[in-house]
Amino acid sequence: MRGGIRIGSISGIPLYIDSSWFLVIGFLAVWLSAAYTKLSPSFSLGYGAINAILFFFSIAFNKIAHAIMSKARGVEVNAINIQFMGGASTVEQEAKDPFSVFSIAISGPLVSLVLSAIGFTAAWLIAGDVIFSGNPKTIEALPESIGSMRTIWTMIALNIARINLIFGVFSLIPALPFEGGHILKAAVWKLTGDRFTGIRWAARSGQFCGILTMILGGLVTLSSPIGGIFLIFIGWFLFGNAGGYLYLNNLQQALLDINAEAAMTRDFRLVDAEISLREFADKFLLMEEKDSNPIYIASSNGRDRGIISAGAIRNIDSSEWQSKSLQSLIKPFDEIDTVDLKTQISTVVNLLEQKQLRYVIVRSPVGSVAGVIDHGDIIKALDVKLLWRIPSEYVKQIKADGKFPANFRLVEICEQLKASKQ
Repeated sequence: MRGGIRIGSISGIPLYIDSSWFLVIGFLAVWLSAAYTKLSPSFSLGYGAINAILFFFSIAFNKIAHAIMSKARGVEVNAINIQFMGGASTVEQEAKDPFSVFSIAISGPLVSLVLSAIGFTAAWLIAGDVIFSGNPKTIEALPESIGSMRTIWTMIALNIARINLIFGVFSLIPALPFEGGHILKAAVWKLTGDRFTGIRWAARSGQFCGILTMILGGLVTLSSPIGGIFLIFIGWFLFGNAGGYLYLNNLQQALLDINAEAAMTRDFRLVDAEISLREFADKFLLMEEKDSNPIYIASSNGRDRGIISAGAIRNIDSSEWQSKSLQSLIKPFDEIDTVDLKTQISTVVNLLEQKQLRYVIVRSPVGSVAGVIDHGDIIKALDVKLLWRIPSEYVKQIKADGKFPANFRLVEICEQLKASKQ
């Protein structure tokens, strides 16, 4: 998200411009210059460039306002990257309440509408009421009444006013990924008290708008193939983007709904803590399959005492194995990270990642070992909850690798959930 050229900072937030803007502004300058050729043949390209640069600033101001409002509402913003056809703020967490979501979402469209009003006002001050006539021939006749130079600046002001009006109104459509979708999310969140319900409504609305746009595109294709295909593409994009929000929403909710008890397995072995190291080696270590990495829990007098660091037996001379008990290999529970039965899976994910653990012990209210959770167990629990239908062989591979697949983004999502609670 921080790619591009840094040009400074706004309210302490680093500001970056994507390098593609140089090409975009150049293309727009050439394209828009055609409108000024008759009025200023020698400097038409310059006026086209002015239009293109003002177009860039319209997008930049929109996203800067979004980032500043995010910071004002307590959402940490690491950077702003102004990209073509939009921009992006690198944030560490989501807004924590409906009003913050609404404030952040409305800030961008409001800036666009204000810039539109400024553009129309500037055009009116230059050319008068004639700009509101709506008759193209009236605009074409402006050079005869106010001169070429004033007409050119009127056209520039009108272009910026119209494009910002389109941005402002279009972004208020109540469907994700538009800002209006976030406003709808905030409203439903406020009414229901559930953020996930708000996202679900806004995402479904986005999918509905995408389907309608694709249907409209199909009808338009009959008379205008290019325009129809473009609408179908836009509809497909909206449907897919809204689906992404829905997927993420369902995954976040599952990570909060599933607890350790639902995800854990009994994939560990209880071993009497009083047996000798020799007996432990003969009955357990030598009988294990290669690369199986079993989990051993030491127990004595009816209580679980800790985990057995089986690898540590290599540090003890084999001649002492018969005289020493398994107690010498036990790591007490108060020296390791454990969770209880009601711990959310998102917390377990963060613990596995931050401590670089292969598994986490789940303890019952009385302190005994209820189960263990590793990376594969979490994926399997999510698979059952969200009906992913992940092959069992893939889950086994995750268990063997001891890490989450990068494309699942579980660590990133769980960190965001943790930050949103603080």
